[in-house]
Amino acid sequence: MADIVSQPWFWPAVIVSVGLPLALIGLTELSNTLVRRGSRAAPIVQMVRNYLVPVAGVLVLISQPGAWDDEGTWPKVVWTIFGLLVIVVTINAINHLVFHRAEKGSWRDRFPTIFSDLIRFVLIIVGIAMLLAWVWQADVAGIFAALGVTSIVVGLALQNAVGSIVSGLFLIFESPFELGDWIRTAGGTRGQIVEVNWRAIHLDTGNGIVVMPTAELAGGSFTNLTRSPEPYAAEVEFFFATDDPPVRVRTLLVDVARDIPLTSPDRDATATTLTGSTYRVSIPLQTPGDQTAVLDAFSTRLWYAARRAELHLDGDLTDDWNTPGRLQDALHQIAPALSMHPSDAEALASSARLERYCQGEVVLRPGAVPTSTRFILSGRVMLGVPTDAGFVQITELGADDAIGLTALTRTATISRATALTELEVVDVPVAVLDDIVRQHPVLAREVVRESENRVRLARSALAAVGETLAPGRRAFG
Repeated sequence: MADIVSQPWFWPAVIVSVGLPLALIGLTELSNTLVRRGSRAAPIVQMVRNYLVPVAGVLVLISQPGAWDDEGTWPKVVWTIFGLLVIVVTINAINHLVFHRAEKGSWRDRFPTIFSDLIRFVLIIVGIAMLLAWVWQADVAGIFAALGVTSIVVGLALQNAVGSIVSGLFLIFESPFELGDWIRTAGGTRGQIVEVNWRAIHLDTGNGIVVMPTAELAGGSFTNLTRSPEPYAAEVEFFFATDDPPVRVRTLLVDVARDIPLTSPDRDATATTLTGSTYRVSIPLQTPGDQTAVLDAFSTRLWYAARRAELHLDGDLTDDWNTPGRLQDALHQIAPALSMHPSDAEALASSARLERYCQGEVVLRPGAVPTSTRFILSGRVMLGVPTDAGFVQITELGADDAIGLTALTRTATISRATALTELEVVDVPVAVLDDIVRQHPVLAREVVRESENRVRLARSALAAVGETLAPGRRAFG
């Protein structure tokens, strides 16, 4: 037995016959575990199991004295294959440990891909050179010298192009932005970053994709609109008549901005007076990409709100829509809803007024005690109730329906009325309604009947979404 153990072939044979199967079994179990976890290291372990370990076993056998006559070519070929496999496995393992497992935001996560590719390329070249020198006894010094001279010549010829590319790569490595950020360049280009590579950055401006070289961005200045401790604010200036009181104008601008969708819930809009008739409003947004939509909605709603407030946007002192003749026609239209004869309704012209709302404007808010009742001339209104689960629609109001029924009872409404289309209404003050009720008591009964009908509709709508109407909450506008 001692003679067998002392034989030079014994331990290599044990290693190949026993160690190789055990190594393959262990690597197989490790690979299956990594696959179940979804780890990127699984392919590396599989490469070691399928290629590196078997080739290592062959090397153990053919490296024994007498296993191969003289210094043949095939042992060198096997050694070369083994060396190449070691290089590939090592590079993949380093790439996994350094870059794939990098924490988001760390320097390893921001490291440009092209730099890591260049490092891998250099490691492969150095590894192959070492194999040629050790296995094949090749003289690689001359090759490296030639490559060095060639690289210097090429570098001098392409220094401008390469310099711009490198500056762009360092910008990416610094990572002052990431995908999804909104930036504004010194040239005025504004857009959302949708793609970043080593050559260019793609900006979605909302009117096409702007492809901007990273070197151009690195050589100038830009503003990252997304990375700010405060919400990004859209600013716009408006001009009013010089006779309009500045305090009323600023209050109107802030009130209109408050109801615009897509604005930031954490900050209120602000308005400042630039001159006697020019004002700037700053509207905080949820994201910089909402600027166009928010400013469009704000400008549209401001036109309607300024007319209702009798303020003169852009210095316009005329209103061809709100005329005495149109008001008389509107009073004739709503006379049946007031239980009045059309000729009697004409007497309301001194106190009633015409109003217009644009689509999306809130006509009546929850918690408000209406000081007047608005009768719809044209357009549609959605009446609903805000709940913890969201906004629940109760009913849709149309021509001749009333908004603000709780004005007569001086109670706060729990509903919200929002214009679904452009809306035209007649606004009748509550004091006038009191006089009409005293002269025509039937109006009070009609108001009570309509209020009860809206309560029933509210109960049905809330029940459909699993909500209930709290006891005593029966004041619907």
